[in-house]
Amino acid sequence: MKKTKKFFALLVAMLMVLGVSMTAFAAGTGSITITPPSDVVKSATITYKIYKVFDADGNGTSISYKLVEGKTTAPDGFSVDSAGNVTYDGTGTELTADDIAAIAAYVTEDDLVATVTSTGGANAVAEGLANGYYYITTSTGTAVTIDSTNPDQEVEDKNVIPSLNKKAKQAQDPNYMELSEDGKKVVAQVGKVIPFEATITVGTGAKGYVFHDTMATGLTYQNDLKIEVTVPAATEGGSATTTDITDSSYVTKTPATGETITVKFDDDYLKTIEGATITITYSAKVSSDALQLNPATNTAKLSYGDKNGFNTDDETVNVYNAKLTVSKKDGNEQPLAGAGFIISNDEGKYYSLTTSDGSPFVSWISTSDDATVQYSDASGAVTAFTGLPDGTYTLIEKVVPSGYNRAKDISFTIAKSDYTPGNLSQSSTVTNLAGSTLPSTGGIGTTIFYVVGAILVVGAGVVLITRRRMSA
Repeated sequence: MKKTKKFFALLVAMLMVLGVSMTAFAAGTGSITITPPSDVVKSATITYKIYKVFDADGNGTSISYKLVEGKTTAPDGFSVDSAGNVTYDGTGTELTADDIAAIAAYVTEDDLVATVTSTGGANAVAEGLANGYYYITTSTGTAVTIDSTNPDQEVEDKNVIPSLNKKAKQAQDPNYMELSEDGKKVVAQVGKVIPFEATITVGTGAKGYVFHDTMATGLTYQNDLKIEVTVPAATEGGSATTTDITDSSYVTKTPATGETITVKFDDDYLKTIEGATITITYSAKVSSDALQLNPATNTAKLSYGDKNGFNTDDETVNVYNAKLTVSKKDGNEQPLAGAGFIISNDEGKYYSLTTSDGSPFVSWISTSDDATVQYSDASGAVTAFTGLPDGTYTLIEKVVPSGYNRAKDISFTIAKSDYTPGNLSQSSTVTNLAGSTLPSTGGIGTTIFYVVGAILVVGAGVVLITRRRMSA
């Protein structure tokens, strides 16, 4: 009798996993309304399975639990007498992890009495359930609910949906790239390497975690994957611990078809690190210099739950670079071929575009003699200077078409934190005038011609006056 009262008190005191509440018990049938996690992706459909563990009978003040028809034993942690009455052997107001595991092992598909779903964040409702003690599973994770119909019970799915954050990080040399504040946009020099970081917060009931990362054309993965787990301090004032699990048995790292990186985490290991943070770092080289209008994307997501059936929202980083396009014309606004241009940066170094591992590679060299020269064609179009990061540059006409004057240098800027096509794809028109302009400073220049001309004018005046006097 004492054990029966103890079991009743346990149920009235909110006997269920993870603190789902109970109300007074009533006879007959009832319903269970399940509230899904608030942060699950709204397009997801969550499946809840409800298993009957024990029958129940009572009038609100007296309750007895009995084995379901066909059962001859109770799960570990519970006792059954010769009349089939079930009592709880434990103490306290919550089931232990061993108790929950025993119930999970005890129920079978024959005990499944209802399957309900939640779509779009709506509650899932199971109606017409006979009074009893129920075990509820969810496809979002491993945390389960154990409760009685009451007759109408409300419970929450206590699985915590994992969070994923993915961003680019500033490289040790910041000169070749500019990051947005959230790390979701990057302007990077072609041929350089961008470091990335993804962080996963492990939720309660973690199950089926698979990290996916896909790099689009324009990025080349550098095969430098590193996976670390940081577990918070167990006690206040303690220290968190960080463990490198990159090459451990806790992860499988075989990329799935179409993916650059795929990391599958062991479910048993996830149970031991609930509340921890998983940090995944890796990098990619910018292998395209044509990322002004169509950036290269690096997209990550996390699958979780039964059969990895749920996904977090995509986390995408867009990688850009910039270019300068030049148009060459003569004084009559007609195309002018044969002009050669170079550019320099604000450090006085010169643009050099070469090929490395089959991909374009930009570097900055000290002398203009070895700089890349881009020439105008018959249409006046100059091959673009591509793969640029943000910065201030100077366009210099190094080769001047025969019979024309050299154009003045032109300064242009790829602005920081501006990822619009107008900033990343700039153009300039350079005009050459025909003829030769002689220098006017820094030497005798044209001054000698002005002086000689003045002397001739004065001399002519003197001669003219002298002749007139002689004639007089």
